[in-house]
Amino acid sequence: MTQAEFKKPRIELIDILRGLTLLGIIMVHFIEQYYAGMPPQKASHLNSAFLPDQLIQTLVSVLIAGKFYMIFSFLFGLSFFFQSSAKENKRQFYLQFFWRLLVLFGIGWIHHMHYRGDILTIYALLGMVLLAVHKLPDKLILLLAILLIADLPAFITRGIEVFNTSQTITDGNPFEGNDIENSAYYETLKGNSYLSILKANIPEFLIKMKFQVLSGRLYITMGLFLLGLYVGRKRVFENIELLLPFIRSTRNKALWCMLILLGIAAAFFGIAHLLNVELSFQIQFMVGGCLVDLFNACLALFYVCIALLLYQKKNWRNRLANFYHMGRMGLTTYLMQTLFGFILFFGVGFNLLDTIGAFACFFIGISIFGFQIIFANWWLSKFYYGPVEWLWRSLTYLKVQPFKR
Repeated sequence: MTQAEFKKPRIELIDILRGLTLLGIIMVHFIEQYYAGMPPQKASHLNSAFLPDQLIQTLVSVLIAGKFYMIFSFLFGLSFFFQSSAKENKRQFYLQFFWRLLVLFGIGWIHHMHYRGDILTIYALLGMVLLAVHKLPDKLILLLAILLIADLPAFITRGIEVFNTSQTITDGNPFEGNDIENSAYYETLKGNSYLSILKANIPEFLIKMKFQVLSGRLYITMGLFLLGLYVGRKRVFENIELLLPFIRSTRNKALWCMLILLGIAAAFFGIAHLLNVELSFQIQFMVGGCLVDLFNACLALFYVCIALLLYQKKNWRNRLANFYHMGRMGLTTYLMQTLFGFILFFGVGFNLLDTIGAFACFFIGISIFGFQIIFANWWLSKFYYGPVEWLWRSLTYLKVQPFKR
């Protein structure tokens, strides 16, 4: 790392957005109690037994779940652009970034062994695809981004499954899995053996990748990487003030698109109900899954536009600045959230899994996030990077990086 790179200023708004996404992520993960999967029948009412729990879970599902990981993924692609544009020696950058992704996969693999919902391993794998295609023309990059974010590949495969197979209305949900296996995993998390959890999560990687493909999240994440690359090329975050009319227009269009999608969903499923037509899971998944993916993308876009517009106001800029240091050490914050969840919910810690509801989990998660804001501000007043960011950077450059201020 050169002295010039070390002193290069950051775009504050990007780090603020990353910090905001981590707020959404901790809400979702704590509501799920870091289970990341289908619970067994005996825990089918995991965290939602009472009305306040159900209300919180519904609000988080509609307004937060599936939205903030999108923004997080978009920012990964945007960061890739800034890193690549800062390097004069492109060949050296490609090799270095490939190694950087391998290191990220290693960090993610350790994380996965503790929490099977890890996203870092997926980012590392898709980052290699991004590295391979990032030289494509702007228009092609944007077209691919839109098609992937709309989850077109998954919609097509679901449609083929509906029309080319003899599925019936009794066909089950492929995401449910085997209840015996689900029960075994649940008991492992509730047990007090640390090594058993690690061993149980290793084979879950392939199951996670299968879920990524079936749900379409793999395609959506790749599309968001490409969108981040495209937005970086267009220098949007360096010219926010000039683009305010476009951002306001995009905000309004995103809102209208969400309303239209809700109307389509109500019409489709409402008509089926009125006509007493029983829809197979495959048809519900094909149509409903597509509408949910589009709704999530529109709401994520709406949130980003709102953040960009609020940032232009002095009072709001000061409030949003609280998320800046969180964003600067986003990797550390993300992993720290898992550490808290691991200790609180699993049997090796306080074993709260399936003993408290979503309402309590939500406020515990918010409290932990508040602590993380204070911790990030303190830490970066003493050190240049978060601890995991420093480790990742040192391993990337194969040289110990400056750490303490």
